[in-house]
Amino acid sequence: MAGAHGRESTAPRRRIWVQQVAVETNRLKMRVDAARARGDLTEPQETVALGVDGFIERARAAAFRDDPIPGRLANWWRGTLVEAAYRNMHSARSALFDLYTEAELRAEIPMVVARANSTLHRDDPRLATVAELSALPPSRLRPRMRRLVGDSYERLDLEHGQLRSFRNIVLMAAAFLLCCVAVTIGFICAHPSWIPLCFDSTADLVSCPSRMTAGATPSWPDVLVVTGMGGLGGAFAATLSIRNLKGTSTPYDVPVALAVLKVPMGALTAILGLVAIKGGFAPGLSNLDNQGQVLAYALLFGFSQQALSRLLDKRASDLLEGLPGGEAVTPLPGAKGVAPAGPPPGEGPPDTGQQGNGEVTGGVAAGGVVAGGGTGTPGVTGAGATEKDRPLAEPDDATQQDQYDQLRETDNSRKDQSEAEEAELLEKEFGPPDARGIYGAPVPAAGAPPTDGGGT
Repeated sequence: MAGAHGRESTAPRRRIWVQQVAVETNRLKMRVDAARARGDLTEPQETVALGVDGFIERARAAAFRDDPIPGRLANWWRGTLVEAAYRNMHSARSALFDLYTEAELRAEIPMVVARANSTLHRDDPRLATVAELSALPPSRLRPRMRRLVGDSYERLDLEHGQLRSFRNIVLMAAAFLLCCVAVTIGFICAHPSWIPLCFDSTADLVSCPSRMTAGATPSWPDVLVVTGMGGLGGAFAATLSIRNLKGTSTPYDVPVALAVLKVPMGALTAILGLVAIKGGFAPGLSNLDNQGQVLAYALLFGFSQQALSRLLDKRASDLLEGLPGGEAVTPLPGAKGVAPAGPPPGEGPPDTGQQGNGEVTGGVAAGGVVAGGGTGTPGVTGAGATEKDRPLAEPDDATQQDQYDQLRETDNSRKDQSEAEEAELLEKEFGPPDARGIYGAPVPAAGAPPTDGGGT
């Protein structure tokens, strides 16, 4: 550890993730020292403490380029130092649960649940609620929390690996397209007449990307102008697509890689688009009247590459959404690990039910017992309750498609109603309306002054 601390004081930290690792490993080391200072560690716990020290030392060594020491290009491409630092740090965090006291262990329950909800998929069966973990004894709670945190960090590390691999694929595709554009430019510059980019505007004038004169012939500047306009169109498309991608704290710049890809792709599509017009492949468009139209179509074709690259944008968005804070891991209302909306524990809904004409319209008590007597379906009261409104036991691993299927099976679908049908349903549910049109209004006591509905 001394060597790591010495390196920390002298070597500059140019990347923000290095500072994050330095701060977090210092905090983990402090927790291990505090656990040892208690003086109650068992022999197995002391072994775990030594293992946590090893993970911390290796994480710091990777962050400060002590071990391993890859080349700069290889490290940027493979993420060697980032992966080594974070995987060791995550392992230290998971193992640290074996050193906590019972009070410290239970204090970490909300953090563990929040970490799992922000990392694992919302339908993952490994998710647990705060109530489930709080009910476990320490002998079962400790391994459960250690495993849940370990799985969360493992999923996060895999997501980062996929993100880095996707960035590398995008950059390789960009490099390949750049080589194709360079070869095409060199070929056309050497033989302009082989792939002409000029159009006959009138009997006398010829419109080329670089000029519009009488009797003009294809020349090497034409392809440079077309690729330049196509590249501008691709850059504009890249700007518009990046605004739809959320920022990320990962060290891999996926949006930048996508922007780099769109520029050579726009240049190449501009050349191919003008060649397609020249060959008559565009219905109703076989000639361009002036130089301005040639340049405008080159710009438009450069922008149109977005129709192809949007699939890559979608894939990048999916990968970023799978990281903490993304919509793919945001729990749905009522999902496992999310507290259901409603009154606080121990408090039921207010009793707003009324009894009239022999009907029971009150709330539903626990167990499906209708307030005032009888049984019913939770959330379904009155004469409108049917057998199809029965509650269903939904499994913990039910997907969104399963929920849709259950809605169709229970006939819980919206139906348009006329005013007469709606009035009939309200009268069956709450009783006949009074003079003010209020269904089921309480009958005033004898001698009480009538109210106007605006207060007493």
